Amino acid sequence: MAPNQLIPLRYVTVKRATIDQMLETMREFGSHGWEVLVLWLGTIEPNSGKAHVIQAFVPKQKAISSEDGVGYFVESDTLFQLNKELSETGLRLIAQVHSHPQRAYHSAADDRYAIVTAEGGFSLVVPNFGRALNHPTAWAVYRLQGRTWRGVSTQEVQTIFEVINEQ
Repeated sequence: MAPNQLIPLRYVTVKRATIDQMLETMREFGSHGWEVLVLWLGTIEPNSGKAHVIQAFVPKQKAISSEDGVGYFVESDTLFQLNKELSETGLRLIAQVHSHPQRAYHSAADDRYAIVTAEGGFSLVVPNFGRALNHPTAWAVYRLQGRTWRGVSTQEVQTIFEVINEQ
């Protein structure tokens, strides 16, 4: 492995309180008929493949709602500012999470406009505008492999993601 190559994440911890807060945000946006993007930011233990989500960050975004469907748009200035802040704080983008109005799946737009672009990165889709169980096994989880988003099995999600019951 090259010295600067990232080790793929094999294990991710996230506090239940962080998930509950995120789902509440999704339900609030959903009450207006809007999807919302939330980014899980955190730390990665060097050379271990273990990540710890520290916060669920809601970037500035524009809700999109038309006869073609719903979505969100994050402007390039917002992404630039996010990258700058991540660089300054040392936090890392662990996963992107967004809501869907009904069932959870990775749409063609989700594939095309993903914020996560690193090989092995995660994209999680929460159904019913956040009215879902508070564990990733109840959502659709995808992983970027060879520039393609591939679904992760529930069994694998249970192995990768640990929800911690502490504040």
